[in-house]
Amino acid sequence: MTAPVPPPCTEAEEALGALVLGALDPAEREQVEAHLRLCTSCSAVLAELAPLPGLLHRVDLAAYDVAPPSGVLERAIAQARAEDVVPIRRRWAGVALALAGVAAAAVLVAAMVVSTRPAPLVLTTTTAAPGVSARVVLTPTDTGSELVLTLAGVEPGQHCELLAVSKDGSREVAASWIANYEGEAVITGTTSLPRAELARLDITTPGGSTLAELPVPA
Repeated sequence: MTAPVPPPCTEAEEALGALVLGALDPAEREQVEAHLRLCTSCSAVLAELAPLPGLLHRVDLAAYDVAPPSGVLERAIAQARAEDVVPIRRRWAGVALALAGVAAAAVLVAAMVVSTRPAPLVLTTTTAAPGVSARVVLTPTDTGSELVLTLAGVEPGQHCELLAVSKDGSREVAASWIANYEGEAVITGTTSLPRAELARLDITTPGGSTLAELPVPA
């Protein structure tokens, strides 16, 4: 069996983008891999491109409610296919670079969206029944606030409610449960009230007793 003839560096580098995307035919792949076994420079370039497929799979723009640049990838692929005079390695290298640009832009946009959201807020009790301790992590959401309550010191069997109290005095039940546990418990609740409208969080019983209060700073 004849060993594949390694291509020169210029051709190998142009094929690396296609290699990481799985777009080379078997014969071309063998040639490029033969070159990589002998060339540390091209191997270093391949190492830089290797994370590209994983990056593309990890980008979930739907989770950030943002759209990718309109038609960028489609135009790049169409142009690459239309340029028949350009060797296939060079065409696929251009597509790989376009994909890298789309992925980088998507990650940047997603990071900017996340960075504009307020950070979670940790609330602790200011007043509480004897032995009761509570801590809430308040995270802003698109529909209000998520509340993760860590609670200890409540008697087993006690019915409890986590109330979100607005600045105008209205109340909304964010979570309700029965303390059928011993020690510490974690309860997750939600409220339609955004942080800016919250005055405090109350942990109460159906009888109206307040087990703990956690004020929300302005």
